[in-house]
Amino acid sequence: MKQNFLKIAALVLASFTFGKTIAQTTVTLPTVIDASNSPYLCEAANTYIINGKVVVKDGGVLQIEAGTLLKANKILPNTNASCILISRGGQIEANGTNTNPIVFTSNQPVPSSGDWGGIVILGRAPNNRTTNPAIEGIDGSSTNLPAGTDFNYGPIPATVGGVPSPGLPDESSGFMTYCRIEYAGAAISPANELNGLTLGSVGRGTELDFIQVMYGADDAFEFFGGTVNAKHLVALAPDDDAFDFDFGYSGNLQFCVSLLKPEKPSYSSDPNGIESDNEGTGTANASPRTNAKISNMTVIGFIDSLTAGTVPGVGKRILNGARFRRQSSYTVRNSIYMGFNTGVLFESALTQADAANFQYNVVHGFKVTDGGASIPATNLEILGNEDFSNLGIELANPFVVGAAPDFRPTFDSPAEIKTGANFSGFTGTPVNFFQVVPYRGAFPANTNWARIWTKWTDFQ
Repeated sequence: MKQNFLKIAALVLASFTFGKTIAQTTVTLPTVIDASNSPYLCEAANTYIINGKVVVKDGGVLQIEAGTLLKANKILPNTNASCILISRGGQIEANGTNTNPIVFTSNQPVPSSGDWGGIVILGRAPNNRTTNPAIEGIDGSSTNLPAGTDFNYGPIPATVGGVPSPGLPDESSGFMTYCRIEYAGAAISPANELNGLTLGSVGRGTELDFIQVMYGADDAFEFFGGTVNAKHLVALAPDDDAFDFDFGYSGNLQFCVSLLKPEKPSYSSDPNGIESDNEGTGTANASPRTNAKISNMTVIGFIDSLTAGTVPGVGKRILNGARFRRQSSYTVRNSIYMGFNTGVLFESALTQADAANFQYNVVHGFKVTDGGASIPATNLEILGNEDFSNLGIELANPFVVGAAPDFRPTFDSPAEIKTGANFSGFTGTPVNFFQVVPYRGAFPANTNWARIWTKWTDFQ
């Protein structure tokens, strides 16, 4: 009996060892994931290679286990850049954890911004286009784009009665939680770039929570229309904007943070914490109008004006903590913008007319706190501090280089940050989306939710 038990134990151990050895392999993702091979599961024991365009078509499901590593090949020209594209009707189910995040990164020995195209999710929620637009950064002439790929976004049909269709605002394209997207943002041409996470008319049934985009070319997060909501977004040193809203985006964001790093050699010609447009030409009557609802966001530029580039030709020449233009609207509460030459800028008549929607924030600027329109007195304005932009804000350690920063308020932070939040009359969809907290900015004094799963070092 004892011998039989030992034999069985040995077989079990051998099976486990054999299975473990087989599972530790490198797997190239298929070019197409559709109903015929779904759900396609990426297991944490493997490393997955993104070689060109990986398209999840209508009816396809890409599932990714916590702790999985996916590495994208750099392919030139950039029209052929690697990316994961979730087409309308496709699903991504990427469920990482705080201790086992899912990582999408470059497969280059020495990675750099723009090595690949990042994650693109397309849906059928509304936008203010009257055509069936193709998403930026995906070119139909790409030689590795699978035949029949739908890289358009928005409702089908695009218009009803000559006006933009109401679409499917509650549609789900799946979920992404505790994910990190590194070195993405390949550009086909100027103003035609992919980002870290590109969202085209994505519906609010999609869950986005605890996602970091780091060291990307172009924007970290860009929303082209849609209604998707998100919490706990982290943008680290994007070339251009941290958060970009276009074409009628009307979702909710809470607990978001962005940080620039001086080690990065250069930034774009127009870098902002937020950039928000109604649509590309500033047409006043494009509807639905872009109106991101934002609370508890912390946007940080640089520690001093020399690095920020207050003087033309010196430093990184970053522009605005937040830039609302081209008739964009907005609803911003309980947030912090610091370390930029201009704290917040309002361009165009309708955008300026909505300045009363910018309430209960903390706004620092090296040169001006607000431009184009005056912000209400509920905001705490801090002007100057050219040698140390944290003066008067007193976050714990927002500019640490080579280590994890700490964006929490301290004992010396003003009361407006620690207890000055105000949510009165501020609701989104769903009405319970915004968590009512006492503090302004993305972090309370006693909790740092951007620990463990994030990464802050190794910029190349």
